[in-house]
Amino acid sequence: MKIVVAAKERLYHFFSAYAPQTGCSDQAKDEFWSLLDEKTAEVPSKDVIIVAGDLNGHVGATKDGYSCHGGFGHGSRNADGERILEYAESHNLTIVNTVFRKRDSLLISFYSGSTRTQIDFVKDRDRSLVTDAKIVPYETVAPQHRPLICTLKIGITSP
Repeated sequence: MKIVVAAKERLYHFFSAYAPQTGCSDQAKDEFWSLLDEKTAEVPSKDVIIVAGDLNGHVGATKDGYSCHGGFGHGSRNADGERILEYAESHNLTIVNTVFRKRDSLLISFYSGSTRTQIDFVKDRDRSLVTDAKIVPYETVAPQHRPLICTLKIGITSP
């Protein structure tokens, strides 16, 4: 889903995405990433892109050469996390909830039994817009998922 908001001289393109889970077929994952890649590429470079959602991958705790990773993630990286990073790099997006140093309770978005991971992400093209990103601990938006919130600076013209 995509929502476009006009503010000042810029358009803000908000994408909400839910990637296929780890157990899904490679074809389903390829179709998802291909469509998201296509729709992201259609956004003019002067506009703002914000992608938020459950991307079902682990980008890991460290940058390891990815400029889109802020260096403050959680856990280890997996193949689906590599895909998230490659998508972000290809569109010059920053994974903003890896930019701010947080304790684990403000990083981990998914809890299931003894499994604790960071699979919900927000990415943006203009890093200066996001002033904070964190998980809201002890709240849920769906079973096992904690809400991820970001503070954005958006210029709005008065009527």
